[in-house]
Amino acid sequence: MKVMITGGGTGGHIYPALSIAERLKIEYKGIDILYMGAKLGMEKDIVPKTGVAFRQIDVAPLNKKISPKTIKALGVLIKGLFQARREIKRFKPDLIIGTGGYVAGPIVMIGALMGIPTIIHEQNAFPGMTNKILSRFVDRILVTFEEARAHFKHKEKVVFTGLPVLESFHTVSRDYARQRLGIAKDEFVIMTVGGSNGALKLNQVMMETYAALVEYPKIKIFHVSGNRYFENINEKIKAGQYTVGKNFKLISFMKEMPIYLNAVDLVISRAGASTINEIIAARTPAIVIPSPNVANNHQFHNAKVVDRNGMGIIIKEEDLNTELMEHTILNFYAEPSKLEIMRCNCDKIEHIKPLDAIMNEIGLLLKEHEI
Repeated sequence: MKVMITGGGTGGHIYPALSIAERLKIEYKGIDILYMGAKLGMEKDIVPKTGVAFRQIDVAPLNKKISPKTIKALGVLIKGLFQARREIKRFKPDLIIGTGGYVAGPIVMIGALMGIPTIIHEQNAFPGMTNKILSRFVDRILVTFEEARAHFKHKEKVVFTGLPVLESFHTVSRDYARQRLGIAKDEFVIMTVGGSNGALKLNQVMMETYAALVEYPKIKIFHVSGNRYFENINEKIKAGQYTVGKNFKLISFMKEMPIYLNAVDLVISRAGASTINEIIAARTPAIVIPSPNVANNHQFHNAKVVDRNGMGIIIKEEDLNTELMEHTILNFYAEPSKLEIMRCNCDKIEHIKPLDAIMNEIGLLLKEHEI
C-alpha cells in the first residue's frame, strides 16, 4: 500500500503528520509512505531526519486583498497544483492524508479530484481556510476538538479523533520529571513557551516579569525563547538588562517537552493546537496567551477550550503587561490549590487514543474503497 502524507508550515501541522506516518508503518507492514512538503517550509528540515521519504512543491499563502503579492501567490499556487498532479501520478498513492498548512491544499485537492481516497485532519477548534475548502472534496474530516464540527458544512464526514501527541506526555510521572530536571519538592516551577518560532511581546513581558520575581528564591523558571530571539535575550541577560537570577534557565528550542511539561507547576504559552493538547495530556495548569497574528483568530478558539474546562486562564496579548503577569503568577504561588483544581479538570477531558481513532478511520476508508 502507498500513502501520501502532507502538512507543513509549523510544527503543529508537521508533527501530527509524522506521528500518523510512524503508526502507519507499524499497522501496515511493507507500506510505502511519501511526505509532501513546501519548498520553504519547516518540514524540509524536520521530515528528512526521520527517514520518511520527502518531496517538495511550491506553495504560497493567498492574501484576501488584491495586490501584486496576491497575483504572484496565485501564480505559485497554479504551479503547485501542476507539481502536485505530477507527484501524485508518479507515486500513485492509495490514500492521501493532509494535516493542514498551505502545502496540503494542492496535494489533497488534486488527489480528491483524481478519485483517490482522501483524509484531512484539522488541529484547531476553528478550522483554517485550507481545510474548509478541502472539506467539500475529501472523504473524511478528522477533528481535534468537538467545537470544530460546527464549522464544517458536511457534518456526515466529520469524526472526532483528537490530536496525536507523544505517549510520554501521558506517561512521564511528575516525580520522575522533577527529579530529572533537578527540581526540589518545595520549588514552584514556571515554563514559558512562545510557539515554534517564539513570540516577541511574550518574550519581552515575561523577561521583565521574571526579573521582578528574582526576590522569590523558591520560584524556578524555564523560558523557551524560540531560536530567533535567543541570542538577543541572552546578550541582554549578560549585559544586566534582565536580572533574572540563578533560578532562571533560558532555552532556545524545547526538545524534551514531555519532561518539562510534566515537571512544572504552571506553563505560560501560546495556544497552538499541539501545545494545548500536550498541556491537557500532561495535566499542566496553564496561562494561555493566544497569538493575535494567526488566521481566523484560531488560537483564541483553542484557548477557550482550556478556559471553558477550567484547565487554565486566558490573557489576551493586548492586555499582556508585567504588572498583570507578576500579580497572576504570585496569586497562583500563594494559592497552589487553584493549580491542583486545574490539574484535576484536565482529567475530565476525554483522553481517547487519537492514533487509534485515526487508524480506525483509515481502515474503514480503505475498506470502503476495497484497498
